[in-house]
Amino acid sequence: MAYRSVPIAEDIIWRAQLPTPEHTLALSVREKIAEQRPHMLECFKLDEPHPPQAKTLEEWMQPAELTSLLALYSDHIYRNQPTLPRENKPLISLWAQWYIGLLVPPLMLALLTEDTALDLSPRHFHVEFHETGRAACFWVDVMEDVQGRHLSAAQRMEKLVTQTLMPVVDALEATGHINGKLIWSNTGYLINWYLGEMKSVLGEEQVNSLRQQFFFAKTLSCGQDNPLWRTVVPREGLLVRRTCCQRYRLPDVQQCGDCTLK
Repeated sequence: MAYRSVPIAEDIIWRAQLPTPEHTLALSVREKIAEQRPHMLECFKLDEPHPPQAKTLEEWMQPAELTSLLALYSDHIYRNQPTLPRENKPLISLWAQWYIGLLVPPLMLALLTEDTALDLSPRHFHVEFHETGRAACFWVDVMEDVQGRHLSAAQRMEKLVTQTLMPVVDALEATGHINGKLIWSNTGYLINWYLGEMKSVLGEEQVNSLRQQFFFAKTLSCGQDNPLWRTVVPREGLLVRRTCCQRYRLPDVQQCGDCTLK
């Protein structure tokens, strides 16, 4: 019966599913994150089935849903100080820092180090919320942005700003409790920090170019106002945050180590 082994083996090979470009992209990004920032994989899942309670942007930004999430987060933040007047501005600022802070660094790594561009359409992202109401984990349905393959690093970052971040900031600003400029200030600080972390991968020249383009140009290449303009400013040879994130106003929340108020 040994003479049948070759046809059987060939049949198995032909029936095996070939890896898709999306699977290859997910695997490559996952490996890079594991090598550089393995802890991010705890909160950033690529091409894994999302839990039923995870929500897309379109789902969580609905007024009733967002109000419920922020109420949960408020109850958590003020749990030890229930009689204090509640301040929505710093609360939403910190809520946004959780959301954007978990999402942006791994997306920057994917966009700036891969030949294949990740499709940033919000429908491909589900977020699972912690019991306290803040973002806990992102689940990404990896799809290739065919046009993105030919974009420069700066153009890919612009897509991150316009497709991924602007809708989030707009949804939070629509609550009427916060000015979007504060969220962009926090986001600029985050992006500047992670560009510094990526210097060994991207090189100093590219990092400096991206910083110049996003923090010192008033408009994006598409003509839109650049919301990251002057969110960080030079001071004593370093780029530092321009505006306080307001978290110090919340009970039992530590002040940032480099708070502008110090």
